[in-house]
Amino acid sequence: MAETRVLVVYATSEGHSALVAERIAEGLRRTVDVVDLRLAAQAPDPAGYDAVVVGGPIHAGRHDKALVHWLESYAEEVNAKPSGLFQVSLTSTNDDETHTRAARDLLVGLEEKTSFDPDVVGMFAGAVLYTRYGWFKRHLMRHIVAKEGGDTDITQDYDYTDWDAVERFARDFGALVPAYAAVGVA
Repeated sequence: MAETRVLVVYATSEGHSALVAERIAEGLRRTVDVVDLRLAAQAPDPAGYDAVVVGGPIHAGRHDKALVHWLESYAEEVNAKPSGLFQVSLTSTNDDETHTRAARDLLVGLEEKTSFDPDVVGMFAGAVLYTRYGWFKRHLMRHIVAKEGGDTDITQDYDYTDWDAVERFARDFGALVPAYAAVGVA
């Protein structure tokens, strides 16, 4: 039986989405043979892979340009195999109806722009990394987070990611890949 290969394409700004992508890749390695983790700007053509996971952060209401460009270039190929999408945003920190709808609208916008139609979707809360920001961004983020009732002590960082949800996403997607391969879809 041929080895199962999964490509994980991600974007990151301050590094938190990279941690999410790495955790997903780590989880996938439990059920698939090869996991290739790549930044969107250097990601290869997905043709040599059995499945693809794509994801990254939301900043200023937008997905990363390199990630969007990669999806625009390869959506048709990615849609022909098992695929997953993860989105990391502070919008997902609040799980009320308004914030959930806003996070889902961002996903829908990405899907409409790129024609990408993932089989599995994960919307994860991100982090506020005050200590990594420059002066302007640190104070801007403090203002934004304060409006949402979040943590505003700029001397520390805050990780709101539900890492168990990230693990479940990886486990669910990892289970999907061999199922597709068994019926000859991948």
